[in-house]
Amino acid sequence: MVLLVPELTFLTGLSDLRSNSRMLKEVMWEMIQSPQQHYQRLTGLLRRIRDSPEASRELERWGLCLDTDIYRTQGHILPGERINLRHRSFLPAEELGWHREVTKEAPIAVISINSWLLIYPKRLQHLAKDLLAAMRSSCGSMGMQVGQPTVQELRDDRIESYVRSIQSSLGSHDKVQLLLCIIPSGRDDVYGAIKKLCCVQTPVPSQV
Repeated sequence: MVLLVPELTFLTGLSDLRSNSRMLKEVMWEMIQSPQQHYQRLTGLLRRIRDSPEASRELERWGLCLDTDIYRTQGHILPGERINLRHRSFLPAEELGWHREVTKEAPIAVISINSWLLIYPKRLQHLAKDLLAAMRSSCGSMGMQVGQPTVQELRDDRIESYVRSIQSSLGSHDKVQLLLCIIPSGRDDVYGAIKKLCCVQTPVPSQV
């Protein structure tokens, strides 16, 4: 058992970055680095540890010795894969992204969404309307038909309201292709309850 003195402890990590776009951009820049940049950063860290007497003494006290270079192994580069859509094929760009292409053209096989549920609290009905319009617009360009959902509008955003509505809706439909729930931001408890219900208790494809 490890006992921590509250007055001598503090939280680590990052706060919510969504409200600070500049900091978010800096963090993403640090995370998305090329292999060469990763190598330079790691070898630079190893050199700083080696050149620091305090760090060297601490490692020696632990019985550790760090090599000045990272482990090298022989690798090979796989050739680029051609992405095949229904009417054309293409090779992805250097950043290996092809989301723009696949959202503008139909894939080889398409499954339309005809039997699905849309659940949201009454105060978020404007979001539900916008989301439904955006889905139909985006899916249409991919050759996917999106039918009218079975809508459940909740009076509040309590966990019990979501669970009760989902259970009732799934029980009254033979086959549901998709369950789509809109919840208030920051409600991890609601998200967890919905996913537990849809993944464990009554399995159904779900998006929250």
